Amino acid sequence: MFNYVVELYRMIGRPALSSAGSFDYSGSPNEQLQALISRVMDLPSHYGEMNYHRVRPGLTSFEFTPISSGENSFFIDFTALVQKTPSLGCGNPLTNFYIISDDWSSSEGVINTKNEQILKVCKLIKDLTKVAVSEHIQTSSYSLVFSTSTGNNKPPKTTVLDTKISPEILEIDIKKTSLIGSLASEENKGRIHLEERRAILNGAICEALDALPEGQTSRFMSLLERWDFILDSYWQNFQIYIHSFSFEKVRKEFAQAELDYGTKLSSAFSDIAGKMLALPVSLIALVTLYKATSLVEITVTVLGLMTASIILIGILVNQLLNIQRLNSSLSISFENLTKSITTYPRNLQNLIKSAQKNINRQKFVVSSTIVVFAVLSLAPFMGALIFLMEHYAQYWHEWLLLNFHSS
Repeated sequence: MFNYVVELYRMIGRPALSSAGSFDYSGSPNEQLQALISRVMDLPSHYGEMNYHRVRPGLTSFEFTPISSGENSFFIDFTALVQKTPSLGCGNPLTNFYIISDDWSSSEGVINTKNEQILKVCKLIKDLTKVAVSEHIQTSSYSLVFSTSTGNNKPPKTTVLDTKISPEILEIDIKKTSLIGSLASEENKGRIHLEERRAILNGAICEALDALPEGQTSRFMSLLERWDFILDSYWQNFQIYIHSFSFEKVRKEFAQAELDYGTKLSSAFSDIAGKMLALPVSLIALVTLYKATSLVEITVTVLGLMTASIILIGILVNQLLNIQRLNSSLSISFENLTKSITTYPRNLQNLIKSAQKNINRQKFVVSSTIVVFAVLSLAPFMGALIFLMEHYAQYWHEWLLLNFHSS
């Protein structure tokens, strides 16, 4: 319906509005003009008011007063629209209006760059209300509260921003507002780090507002002018946060890998220690061997001692292979975690290097212990062998003389 008013205004040649904000016409009538006047006269009052309409032979005249603010209004230019539309400060743009200087109506499909700028600012205001810590709606604006948490020995900051706008928004080139839209969107509510990202943006806005000179009249307009600075500050702080998060993740993964390796190594070592308890029994059997008199006693005892050594060596070899698998698995894990160690913070680098030293020491202790156990495991076999050589020395001597002396 509003387009009927705009069409009538254009049909009579877009005359200048009077001081009272009305336009009039007096001239020869035609069917198309008369039909359009009739449609406009039938419109509800919130589209404007037909002050009078007279039709005489060969002459028709009328005066129409369009709405001067709010929906269905006529504005001289976009500056007048901003000045007369306080709802823009609450992020509520007009849907039906006509700009006389541009001969442009919002109901048309043609895009107007200044109108797009107003729509962008309004959406930004709405998105900021969802990103801010809290919002309080006023008559023609929002009072938004932004704050930062305590960190880096800095006290928390709280800043209140009034979203009143002025015609200067038509000249400010605001880019990359999609970031705020993504942080404000309810669809992204379950995304990881969303609250942290909002907090980082709060901090960037507080930092930008703190940098404004004292007595700044329009803090919101200054914020829009410094929008690029805010985005740069946000991305820098976000990268710092992500790196810190990644470093913390690496630290936990490294600590977990170290813990898992230590646990499995301790388990393997305990298993070895439990089985090596058979070694003292085997060594005691050596005493029995030296007291044996019959051939059966000697044979059984020697075979038992040799079997014990073979079994213990087999156990040690099996556990050694198991430990080698653990070392290989740990090396792969550490290689993935330490390939970018130079990019980590100094404290994390020191932690990783210290953990590697502790693990290498543990590897050395376990390896040395296995070597000692292996030597001890040979003791029953060697003891039995020495006993046989001593006990049957005469027989060995005679056999050697018999088989080698004659040659």
